[in-house]
Amino acid sequence: MRERLIAMQNKMGKMYVPVVLFLFSTVLFLIMFSSVEPKVLDIKLYQVADETIRAQSTVENTEKTIENRQIAADNVAPVYSYNADLNSIQTEKIHVLFATIRETNKLAEEQYQKKVKEEKDKAESNKKTDSETPAVNTKRLTPNEKMTIFNASLINNDEETREFISSLPEWSILELLGATEGIVNQIEKATTQTLSEVMSTSIRVDELPRKKLEATDSLDYWAFTADQQRIASLILDNSLVENNVYNKQETEEQRESARNSVQPALILQGQVIVQEGHVIDNNVMKQIELLGLLDNKSSYHLYYSLFLILLAQSIVLLYFGENKKKSVLQKGQELTLYALVTISALLILKSLSLIQQSGLSNISLLFPAALAPILLTTFTTKRYGIISNCFLVAFSLFLFRGNSGASSTIILTLFYLFSGMIGTMITKRRIFDQFFNTLIWISLVNLLFISSFIFYLNLPYFSKDSLFIILFSLGSGLLSYFLAVLLAPYIELIFTENAILTLMKLENPVNPLLKELVTKTPGTYHHSLMVANLSANAVGAIGGDSLFARVASYYHDVGKLRHSLFFVENLSSGMENPHNLLTPFESRDIIFGHVSEGVKMLQEARMPQSIIDICAQHHGTTLMKFFYVKAKELDETVQESEFRYPGPKPQTKEAAVINIADSAEAAVRSMPNPTKETIEKFVHQLINNRMTDGQFDECTISIKELKLVEKSISEGLIGTFHSRIEYPSLKEKDIPKNNE
Repeated sequence: MRERLIAMQNKMGKMYVPVVLFLFSTVLFLIMFSSVEPKVLDIKLYQVADETIRAQSTVENTEKTIENRQIAADNVAPVYSYNADLNSIQTEKIHVLFATIRETNKLAEEQYQKKVKEEKDKAESNKKTDSETPAVNTKRLTPNEKMTIFNASLINNDEETREFISSLPEWSILELLGATEGIVNQIEKATTQTLSEVMSTSIRVDELPRKKLEATDSLDYWAFTADQQRIASLILDNSLVENNVYNKQETEEQRESARNSVQPALILQGQVIVQEGHVIDNNVMKQIELLGLLDNKSSYHLYYSLFLILLAQSIVLLYFGENKKKSVLQKGQELTLYALVTISALLILKSLSLIQQSGLSNISLLFPAALAPILLTTFTTKRYGIISNCFLVAFSLFLFRGNSGASSTIILTLFYLFSGMIGTMITKRRIFDQFFNTLIWISLVNLLFISSFIFYLNLPYFSKDSLFIILFSLGSGLLSYFLAVLLAPYIELIFTENAILTLMKLENPVNPLLKELVTKTPGTYHHSLMVANLSANAVGAIGGDSLFARVASYYHDVGKLRHSLFFVENLSSGMENPHNLLTPFESRDIIFGHVSEGVKMLQEARMPQSIIDICAQHHGTTLMKFFYVKAKELDETVQESEFRYPGPKPQTKEAAVINIADSAEAAVRSMPNPTKETIEKFVHQLINNRMTDGQFDECTISIKELKLVEKSISEGLIGTFHSRIEYPSLKEKDIPKNNE
């Protein structure tokens, strides 16, 4: 499968990524199509609903909104503004009235006195010529004559005051002009005091008649004649006005504010319009019409929404998939894995939505939201895990649209988001080795998160519904982990070279190359087993892939099958070393050949590239010192570079460890009497020489890790090649006899 995928990528080249994105988006659209397809109902008014109808989207009932706003405006009481200044204004008008009366009487008296004086002067003048004294016939001005002066005096007053005085009947003015000053003062006092008392409180227009009546009744306590009381009543009746005036502008502002404060009448997504078995009345029918569930013409806004979210995902994947450090092949594999994992997760989500739609509530919480982030973070990068988590949450909004209320949908999506984000927190190690970080953390966070929202929704914590919610949320964490553990080996098999299943298959001795090593080069096979044990333990000590190191070690010397007898471990006891018959240069070429021949053989056997790389790198560019010295003895002009392995140098920690273990095992096996001290000294010197020679310059192994490797390899070699102690021989007399 992996080989076919790689072949397809190589064949399609740069077109692979766009084609995968297109097919991926198409599959996602088809999975979610039924959830976004507009639903058209065939129902009639006053018919019994044969199913529970929910709102598929949120719409506004504009007519209901307008009605609610008008009701709110009508409920606003009219606003009245109290004008305290009107008391003094109206009182001042009465004062002006009586001041004008006094002024008129004063002018009338002056005119009378003037005429009296004129007549006296004229009489005195006539007395000188006539012995008789004529009588004075001058009379005071009548009220009607005073009225002329009164009207003339009004010109100097303001218009409102003139209107107030003009509103009084003429006879009342004539009565005041003809009354004594004492009566005038008393009427003025009575009217102004009464007016001030009445207008010191709020008076609305509807209260004005009652207030006037109360003011008129209060005049009964004054010693007035009927005509005087009538005049005072007329003055109060014309001067009493409303002082709490209807404020039209303020009232309209408050009504407008009340209208604006009314929220739109919304039919919320997921809201139950009518329950199964209930009668569809006018109100229900109106809501169904607003939702467009009776229209034969489909609404495409959900299609547009889904298309845009899929387009956004494609753009994000294209942008974040661009990494110059990664090959086109690796980018394509990561995108393919993202597509397969996301499609699988969405199919699970779709199944749960259908089950929940059939009536099993809260089953959607069972969705393993952390599964896709765990797998993508493990096999690609944390970035892909986060992207997948975010878009799966967005897709859940389409799948669960209308299945539940808005608050439940929000809680559900938040649950998916948080659970998935915890899944991206794992490290890039095998999932099975991260039990605590995955199973425990995901389940714990799911439990705490969902418990928080049980209290938020004010649900009884120990009720049946709450128990199922908690069990489903815990099940989500368990499923996320165990499905990830179950699927990880198969994903490794397709998308990684060092898959566990691949390595276990290659580890099996029935593999053709291993069988050939056993039969043709038993010494090399035994050497490979020893190197495998040493490398696996050392790699495990520094946190590397010990299984890969073991399997790679089995095949690192497979090239020795070509000239097996030219390698000392394959020579039988007493057999002459064939290199004694060859020149150092011929021996060099044969020894070098086991690396290049091994690479070719592994390539022909279609081995993983990582194992082929170990074969190529297990000697690095080290010097073949033995044959170099012999060649130097024959020809002084020989260069050291001619006897160095072609390399490359170890590129990984595993390659560096196998490089050390291979040389250490071969050298220690050749020692006549290896001891603990000699083995430790040799391994230490070997590693130092390799470091000095720059053999580890191209890999990331550190000094600290090399010390751990040195310790592990030394302990392994000591346990295998240490000198056994000699048991002393017993003398004949000390040998036990019979059953002693």
